[in-house]
Amino acid sequence: MFVLTLVGVGALAVVLLALQPFFASPRRAGLPPPQAGEVIGVAGPSTPAPAPPGRTFSPAPVSLSTRLASPKAKPTPKPTGTAITRPPDRPSTSPASTAPPPPPPTTQPPVPGPGELSPLPPSQEPSLRSSGGGPETFVDFANARSEPVTVYWLDYGGQRQPYTSLQPGQSYRQQTYVGHPWVVTDGAGVALVCFLPAPEIASAVVR
Repeated sequence: MFVLTLVGVGALAVVLLALQPFFASPRRAGLPPPQAGEVIGVAGPSTPAPAPPGRTFSPAPVSLSTRLASPKAKPTPKPTGTAITRPPDRPSTSPASTAPPPPPPTTQPPVPGPGELSPLPPSQEPSLRSSGGGPETFVDFANARSEPVTVYWLDYGGQRQPYTSLQPGQSYRQQTYVGHPWVVTDGAGVALVCFLPAPEIASAVVR
């Protein structure tokens, strides 16, 4: 008898639990409160509840799944590249047209005056040397320069043998022989002019 009573009480509890949604109040069911003159009915599973007059429904919020489904606009990638730096413009350097240097002035030996020996260029000194057998003669050496000069006899080996020094404007007579060359230098020993004696007495002017 006790067991049957428990079974009956359990069945009644199951029926009450099944009917509980139909007796729930509109507020607990999540429905709006009834307006004046509005009839609340229980909508079945196949018939949707009619919307009250004057009410509008907003669309359903976008769920997480719809957000993932809608593709997002990808940001436009910025162009990347290596900046090309242009070297600064350099002035064009064209080779300057260089004119050839003028030829060195050719110094012609001065023309000897009457009674003067013909001067020989100093470059002939290495080829000059004394030779014997010539007649005796005289040479008048004269310094027409503004600096002292030295008079040398070139011996039989072509070596200088000093004889005298002449100051500017000074002159002197030297006994010699035909075939005996002479050279006159400046104070530093640089040859200025060479002379070859003549059979007659003549002047050797150093200019």
